[in-house]
Amino acid sequence: MIRTVALVGHSGSGKTTLGEALLFFTGGKERMGRVEEGTTTSDYTPEEKAHRFSVRTAVLPLVYQGHRIYLLDAPGYADFVGEIRGAMEAADAAVVAVSAEMGVQIGTERAWTVAERLSLPRMVVVTKLEKGGDFLALLEDLRATLGPILPAHLPLYENGQWVGLIDVLHDRAFRYEKGRPVTASIPEAQQALVEKYRNEAREAIIETDEGLLEKYLEGGEVEDVALSRAFHEAVRKGQVYPVAIGSAGALIGLDMLLDLFLEALPSPEERWGEGPPAAKVFRVQVDPFMGQVAFARLYRGRLQPGDALQSDNGTVRLAHLYTARGKDLVELEAAEAGTILALPKADGLHKGMELWQGERPSFPSARLPDPVVMRAIFPEGRGDEAKLGDALRKLLEEDPSLRFERNPETGEQLLWGMGELHLETALERLADYGVRVTARPPKVPYRETIRKKAEGQGKHKKQTGGHGQYGDVWLRLEPHEDYEFVWEISGGVIPTKYMEAVEAGIKEAAKSGPLAGYPVIGFRAVVYNGSHHEVDSSDLAFQLAAQLAFKNVVAQASPTLLEPIYTLKVFVPQERVGDILSDLQARRGRILGMDQEGALAAISAEVPLAEVLEYSRTLSGLTQGTGAYSLEFSHYAEVPPSLAQKIIAERRTEA
Repeated sequence: MIRTVALVGHSGSGKTTLGEALLFFTGGKERMGRVEEGTTTSDYTPEEKAHRFSVRTAVLPLVYQGHRIYLLDAPGYADFVGEIRGAMEAADAAVVAVSAEMGVQIGTERAWTVAERLSLPRMVVVTKLEKGGDFLALLEDLRATLGPILPAHLPLYENGQWVGLIDVLHDRAFRYEKGRPVTASIPEAQQALVEKYRNEAREAIIETDEGLLEKYLEGGEVEDVALSRAFHEAVRKGQVYPVAIGSAGALIGLDMLLDLFLEALPSPEERWGEGPPAAKVFRVQVDPFMGQVAFARLYRGRLQPGDALQSDNGTVRLAHLYTARGKDLVELEAAEAGTILALPKADGLHKGMELWQGERPSFPSARLPDPVVMRAIFPEGRGDEAKLGDALRKLLEEDPSLRFERNPETGEQLLWGMGELHLETALERLADYGVRVTARPPKVPYRETIRKKAEGQGKHKKQTGGHGQYGDVWLRLEPHEDYEFVWEISGGVIPTKYMEAVEAGIKEAAKSGPLAGYPVIGFRAVVYNGSHHEVDSSDLAFQLAAQLAFKNVVAQASPTLLEPIYTLKVFVPQERVGDILSDLQARRGRILGMDQEGALAAISAEVPLAEVLEYSRTLSGLTQGTGAYSLEFSHYAEVPPSLAQKIIAERRTEA
């Protein structure tokens, strides 16, 4: 039996520590590592050890009672949404970790929403109960937030101390001694509560099965085997969501959690059916020793060493089969459906690539949001500059949620990410590749435009012996919503053959406006008069004349400065709405409206780009990390006069 599970949830909910405990409990390692010491199997990169949180999805293969469970420990911070979604696409179920201390958090709801969009069966595991927290209150909060929650476990208390678990569905209890279960009795003080939750759970499961419901209503006995089968089907179909308890700190409930994985969560065959081998790459890693390693989920079929798969880049031959255990590769004798494969030397593979035998498969995928934070990056030395291109290629191959672009206007190289942490760790990754860069907020790509009609002449006349140069253009500029070129020449004063050269000259001149040298947009250029010389006129002469005409006229057309305006959509808890609205107004934002999306308020506003270049940091401070936002270019708008004067002065100083 194989189960492939994505372990997700809010950052700090104990996912990595729980995964480490499960690996230790199942014999995958001799000693438990600690996040604080940088010794866990999951957090093995320099960035993860330094920051003490997960940056990438790690694979933890568990062997429990002869069964294989592939646990995908995903990051918790929303900045690493590409890793989180990749893990869920590769899994057959999502296990959402919730800290008993902190309860339901924004990361809990985000992970739940992604799983829901992928139609992924899901359950909750409550962690850190040894540190405190009201489990029953948390249970009700989970029900109010996530839907039809069903408690599979309840905490067992003796003399006011938490010592074990009560298995609600199987009517048994265990005390834990050094991580190992010992059969126990349910204390009399807890019996009524346990009976209440057991009846609720049984009825919730029975209601999902018509046959069992009919038998139950007729007063018949529902056998445990039938109830277990109905429970499995209800979880697989997303009709109920079990809540388990697993403590890495106290080593309580690890066996019961693994039992629940096997009993409740779907198999690969139930999710994807049977057929020839079909897999999909869900992440890529560039290893300094092994080169590029592709991690692929085998959705169906069986593979043996020596088999080959097809891909868009040709045949992929699998001389050996590997899975991963953190940073290490573990060789396999064969791979069954559900296996997480690690494919070394996979230079021809990239994230999202499908691999197959026979007929090509098609698997669902979740679209990544667009990145919202950008930084201009500058190599620190000549050696860094020479290596930057190759390092960026590796970085973007590993993490497609990053975006790189060169701004031809400002000359800057821009790296976009999902947040400050995302970019910070991306720059650290570049350092791992031996490239040092400095990052700073990018320049704002301002524009210039005109506010009134103006007209004038541009004449280019030059005599240097032999043929001279002659071009004469009379130009009228008018405000326009976009750009338009109009040729109103009559009588042949400028031959039509020079029309393209004239327009080229206007476009060239419009690249640098009169105020601060920013491109000029939003105008109609009307060429209405001019003259030419039979011998000395040429394309070049008329192009230069048109440039002169534009520069002469645009200065008279009341030029003004424009700034890029972005549509900002902010997702925050209701109690933070007031703070967000006040901050947006202080940023010259125009509020467009507010909607409700799940438990969050979604505030839409139009805000100048200059005011949101570092909004990620501000939003995190205003919401204690519970907010998120999207950013999309909308239009250009006039800069307030006082601010425009300052921008123009600074631009001229730079020049």
